[in-house]
Amino acid sequence: MAMKRFSNGLLLIFLVFGCDEQKDIQQEEPLLREPIQQDIDLDVHNRIVEKEKSRVTDLQTQLNQLSEESSNRSIRDAEIIKELEAKVVALNNSLSELRSQVSQSKSLIKEMKKLGSREYRDIFERTKNIDHEQSIVLYEDFLEQFPDSPISSKARSRIKYHSAEIMVLKNREGARTLRVWDTKLKGEGLFARKVSDDVLFNLIGRKPDSSKRGSSSEYRERTHLWRDYVLDGGYHDLIIETTDGKVDRVYRAE
Repeated sequence: MAMKRFSNGLLLIFLVFGCDEQKDIQQEEPLLREPIQQDIDLDVHNRIVEKEKSRVTDLQTQLNQLSEESSNRSIRDAEIIKELEAKVVALNNSLSELRSQVSQSKSLIKEMKKLGSREYRDIFERTKNIDHEQSIVLYEDFLEQFPDSPISSKARSRIKYHSAEIMVLKNREGARTLRVWDTKLKGEGLFARKVSDDVLFNLIGRKPDSSKRGSSSEYRERTHLWRDYVLDGGYHDLIIETTDGKVDRVYRAE
C-alpha cells in the first residue's frame, strides 16, 4: 500500500515537471526558427536596381539644375543690388549738389537784393531837394552802375515820375482860367456843332492826359482831362465832357 502511494507521487511529480519543460520547449521553438528566404529572379532584381539608379540620377540632375538656377539668380540679384546702390549714391550726390546750388542761389539773391540799395536810398533823399531834370540824371547814373540790381525797376519808375512832373510843369505854361476856356470853346461853336477829337485837342493846345468813355451805348460820350490846366488860386485839372463830338460841359476838378 505504501509502495503504491510512493509510485503515484513520483508519477505526479514527473508529470508536473515534464509538462513545464514541454511548455518551455514550445515557447523557445519560435526563437530558434530561421527566417524564410524568398528567392528573387535576377532579371527582376537588375530592373529594380536600374530603375532606382535612374531615379537617383534624375533627382541629382534636378538638384544640380536648381542649384545652378539659384546661383544664377543670386548673381543677378547681386548685380541688381549693386546697380541700385550705385544709383542711390549718384542720387545722393546729385541731391547734395542741388542743395549746394540752392544755398548758393539764396546767398546770391540775398546779395543782389542788397546791391545798390544804399546808393538808391542816397539818391532818393537827394532828389527831394533838387529839380526833376537833375533827379533823372542821378537815377540814370544809378541804372548804368547797377543795371542788374532788383532796385533798378524802382529807379526806372522814379525816372517816369520825374519826366511826368516835368511835362506837367511845361503844360502849366498853357494853363488858363476856367472862364477863358469856356469862352474859347463857345467862340469856336464847339457847344453847337460836332467836331472830331483832334479839333478839340488842337484848340486846347495838346492832347489830354487821360480820356474815358461814358456808359451810354447809344451815344458816343467822352470825358477828357488835362492836368493842372486851370488857373484858379492854384493849378487845377481841366475837364471837358462831350457827346457825339459836341461839348456838353467845361469845368475844373475840385
